[in-house]
Amino acid sequence: MMRRPFVLAALGLFAVFLLLHLTGGRQYVGVLSGTVMGGAWGASFGLLYVLAWFGAVLAAPVLLLAGLLDGVLDRASRARP
Repeated sequence: MMRRPFVLAALGLFAVFLLLHLTGGRQYVGVLSGTVMGGAWGASFGLLYVLAWFGAVLAAPVLLLAGLLDGVLDRASRARP
């Protein structure tokens, strides 16, 4: 069975967010309010965490729904003679 690229992209976004969350990226999100912890490295890590959070919360569900719809439409087109 071929895996859908939408589902793999969504899982990748979730995996990146989970990795950044487990490595402590949440504490560096203060860069959004102007309180930088850890200098330039902390600021870039915080911005990367925020982008990963938006990807996991906004983009990944849309990609999962697109993959589900793609799979359903593919099965429906194969079932018709």
